[in-house]
Amino acid sequence: MILVAGGDSFIWWLELADCVHSRPKGYSQKTFPALLAQGMEYICVAHSGYANNAISRSVITACESLNDVGVLVNWTFPQRYDFRFNYDTLKATSPWYSIHSHYPTDDILNNISNSDLIKDFAKTFYKHVGNNEYYELYSTLKEILFLQLYLKSKNIPYLFTTADNSYYDHENYRRSKDIELESLYNQIAWNNWYFFEEGKAANETLAPRGFYQWALENKYKVGQGGHPLEQAHEDAAGLIKEKFDELVKKSI
Repeated sequence: MILVAGGDSFIWWLELADCVHSRPKGYSQKTFPALLAQGMEYICVAHSGYANNAISRSVITACESLNDVGVLVNWTFPQRYDFRFNYDTLKATSPWYSIHSHYPTDDILNNISNSDLIKDFAKTFYKHVGNNEYYELYSTLKEILFLQLYLKSKNIPYLFTTADNSYYDHENYRRSKDIELESLYNQIAWNNWYFFEEGKAANETLAPRGFYQWALENKYKVGQGGHPLEQAHEDAAGLIKEKFDELVKKSI
């Protein structure tokens, strides 16, 4: 039995003590998906900085070469987008590369090939399209539905979680929703998701939360890069376990 985990750095987990960073299989075994996979073979296809379309692509690619598989995905922030560039970025995922809304000026791009070209592209993309809240939400919902339909077509059991709830019961979604968003939203099987309970204080997320929101608002320790550390993962795995066992582990 194999569990394929998809996501970004929260699932690869750069700041956990056992993560050796390098590929292959340099990912942490102490993230909540890895902890939930005890007794199963565990394959992590997450990558630091991944956008949601990179997450869906990587999970589908992995599942196509595997049998007896289940999936756990932790979706990321909607402000990220993945593109296949016409040149080498010198990253493990090259020529695919995920950009974020801060990339047009961020020094993080200075250590990759063709950084000026990617910065120029990112600046133009976010000026005209990418920095639009509606486009962020529509693109994310489309990727979620895309992967959901693939997994159902292959009879692959799955559970979805998220870092951030901005495309679920959140003011961003409610402010932007229209018939196009609703047509996607209403097709998503939200009963195959795990959300952390809503916050109680006025300065907390007053709606079902993603992992990152829940961890920060419950004041779990984070690393220098802002990633919640081992205790948050252990407690998250404990909370998710019942639903994971029901939807994934018992179905494989």
